[in-house]
Amino acid sequence: MTQRRVSSWREQWTCVGGACAPEASPARNGFERMLDAYIGLTAPILRGCYSVLFAGAVFVASLLLGAPASLWLSAVYFLAFASYCFSNFVRCREAHCVVTGSGWALVRAASLVGALLGRPSQGEVWIAFVVVAVLGHGFEGAWRATRGTNAFHL
Repeated sequence: MTQRRVSSWREQWTCVGGACAPEASPARNGFERMLDAYIGLTAPILRGCYSVLFAGAVFVASLLLGAPASLWLSAVYFLAFASYCFSNFVRCREAHCVVTGSGWALVRAASLVGALLGRPSQGEVWIAFVVVAVLGHGFEGAWRATRGTNAFHL
């Protein structure tokens, strides 16, 4: 999946599944090519309407597994999402990725701690996952409203 520029949040999160604040520049080195490859590999299931279906499938699977396996599965999923957001931020500068990448990395850490301690905190980490998503996209909405773009530049 190659990302393409879309003009509205609705287009970004429907099955159109495009995004990127500005178009990503051509990859200049191996690191950027690796990020582009990761984004292309994971975008079909982590972006757009399919991300909701995939998140639901991971959530249900984690419930069926029970603790602590559920937290291990969730930690892998949260790591994939955090890595996607960090990669996308480096390449496209979408404002929400600052919040979601950092937030989901912290949620992953909480999942790992819960799994290691044997604490059944499955509900809490998924609530945190949703809260981070809302905060990230709320931040991007505020950024776009004040700056006229969803590209994060200081």
